[in-house]
Amino acid sequence: MPSTSHSTHAFARAMAGLLLSLAALAPATARAASPAAMLRVPAGDYRPFYKGRSGARRRIPVASFQLDREPVSERDFLAFVTAHPDWRRSQVKRLFAEPSYLADWTTDLAPPRVTGAPVTRVSWFAARAYCECEGERLPTQAEWEWAAERRLVMGDVWEWTSDFNTLLLADPSPVGESSSSLFCGDGFRATDAKDYGGFLRFSFRSSLKASYALKNLGFRCAKDLP
Repeated sequence: MPSTSHSTHAFARAMAGLLLSLAALAPATARAASPAAMLRVPAGDYRPFYKGRSGARRRIPVASFQLDREPVSERDFLAFVTAHPDWRRSQVKRLFAEPSYLADWTTDLAPPRVTGAPVTRVSWFAARAYCECEGERLPTQAEWEWAAERRLVMGDVWEWTSDFNTLLLADPSPVGESSSSLFCGDGFRATDAKDYGGFLRFSFRSSLKASYALKNLGFRCAKDLP
């Protein structure tokens, strides 16, 4: 996977933060007023998909949190871009979204279905902006995987996580071993070799860049408990 320079990525994050600060002055969507849209995920210990250098099957503690019951819909995202023009298809900065961003929308404010169908072709920057404008955030990989392990995450699309480009290991990898080497040959050290779904998810995430906007990639939001 091609790498993005640290300075470019840092600049993109800084600019996104500025846009979020401005967006916070505008009202959030009506979705934020519906607590029923989220479920409470109990605390637990998530077993990382990959083992670390020791080979031990350790677990990552996950605190209880709230998570959207369903991926964010086209209808919800339409309300977001209506209130925040900077994230419309014709106005979003290329630093934050590639040309395929919302490419299935016929105009800035015309999604293909305007239904409860999951919104897709949304970049990580846009997904994060949406969640933060709702007073929420993207779930971490550990949170998403823990909820999936408990069969609380259902959907027909791939989903962004806040740390999608961070490989979760039980402990640090051997010096000189790249994350990509974990996907082939003797470098592959899954805690459960039969977890093909987990392998696909981590392989997919490792191929992403924050500006990507794919036709089968959506997101849902999470929130810390008080």
